Amino acid sequence: MVSTTFTTLVPLAFAGFASALNKGLALTPQIGWNTWNTFACNISKHTILPAARAIKAENLDKYGYNYVIIDDCWQADQRDPETKVLPANPDKFPGGLKKVVDEIKNLGLKAGIYSSAGVMTCGHHIGSLGYEDIDAKAWSDDGFEYLKYDNCFSQGQFGNPKISFDRYNAMSQALNKTSGDPILYSMCNWGEDWPWLFATEIANSWRISGDIYPSFNKDDDRCPCTDITMCDLQGFHCSIAKILDFAAGLGQKAYPGAWNDLDMLEVGNRGLSLDESLVHFSMWAMVKSPLILGNDLTKMTNQTRAIIKNKHVIDIFQDPKGSPAVRL
Repeated sequence: MVSTTFTTLVPLAFAGFASALNKGLALTPQIGWNTWNTFACNISKHTILPAARAIKAENLDKYGYNYVIIDDCWQADQRDPETKVLPANPDKFPGGLKKVVDEIKNLGLKAGIYSSAGVMTCGHHIGSLGYEDIDAKAWSDDGFEYLKYDNCFSQGQFGNPKISFDRYNAMSQALNKTSGDPILYSMCNWGEDWPWLFATEIANSWRISGDIYPSFNKDDDRCPCTDITMCDLQGFHCSIAKILDFAAGLGQKAYPGAWNDLDMLEVGNRGLSLDESLVHFSMWAMVKSPLILGNDLTKMTNQTRAIIKNKHVIDIFQDPKGSPAVRL
């Protein structure tokens, strides 16, 4: 469990690093769509651009959905031997990522990219650890405005908040050096090393738990934690109810520009009933978690449309005061 001494010293230890929040980003939590829950590694421009067009066709952008995030498996097999820039997989993105970003921007939307604060990503592709400045500049040059930054293959650089802070701050500083549009920084370190103690200084959002899966309240041994303040293995296959339990005590850690991230939405995916989907979406909105859709936007049911376009819920979510709901 994190010590009282460390908790007390965190603001002093990390003073002077609060630069991620000075760009006016995420004054309300981010809202958009991510490739992973539907497509996993089976992505290309032929899956991403139809989703972007569906956001416009469904008028989702009118409700705030403006980020189109390319998750893992976009990468080529190696970096450029001279520049060390990591290009996109030429079979998936034959014109490179910039052409895809340009098409997304032409729709009036913003493009996001993925990497990991490790030598490899969770999908066993090349990561960004040690290449933060190079990768941040390349993404900025391509026009990206969002980074989801994962936590796989970190070379043992975890175990206390200061170690994790240093690893994630390297990318935060690299993003702040870029000269293009500001890049929203979404830390995805699964709640490891209590990011709510330090991530407010360097990121716009931080994951609080292991990965979600489309179950409302089914226990799964692969998500072993029962108390996030005393958790050595975050795991995955965490149910919606369990993640909400984790979030219950963290509302005071979030504020405009810095948010607890309960993971991507499972609304519209198999595994949830209509009532469970309604509660899932509404509670994510009420606790001010980012609302990142993970369903196939080109094949939505009317029930899914009704949930994700609920203006009353989204108005609560986008309350400019940014006050998360608390459990009584």
